[in-house]
Amino acid sequence: MKKDIWQFEEKLMENNNFRKLIGVQIEDIREGFAILSITIRDELLQSGNMVHGGVLSVLIDSVIGTAVRTVLDANDYSVTAEMNINYFRPAIKGKIFAEGKLINKGKNLIVGVGDIKDEEGRLLATGRATYAVKKRRA
Repeated sequence: MKKDIWQFEEKLMENNNFRKLIGVQIEDIREGFAILSITIRDELLQSGNMVHGGVLSVLIDSVIGTAVRTVLDANDYSVTAEMNINYFRPAIKGKIFAEGKLINKGKNLIVGVGDIKDEEGRLLATGRATYAVKKRRA
């Protein structure tokens, strides 16, 4: 997909109700790279008044998946095959940013890494994910 990456992602996010529900926003997209953000609100907090780990997991998957889509051919799509996350400190307030980049692109698998940081630049979580590349059926 070498066309307008930003426009493609915005259209995709318009049709992704879950990403809209948690408030994922595009901050930057380039080939093999993406930054997404979420503004923390009460609906995203677990009982300890911090962002639920599942939200951070979705953000890692989303930012790496966005970076993956920037290098796919028009007839390809990808699905998450494996993902792991390490949580370091809680996200409590403000806005959090996820930066994803690719570390390996093969014919059938693409691997990327992602970090989530708060507004002060403190590392909240990091992850790695593998995506299987599939061909669209005609």
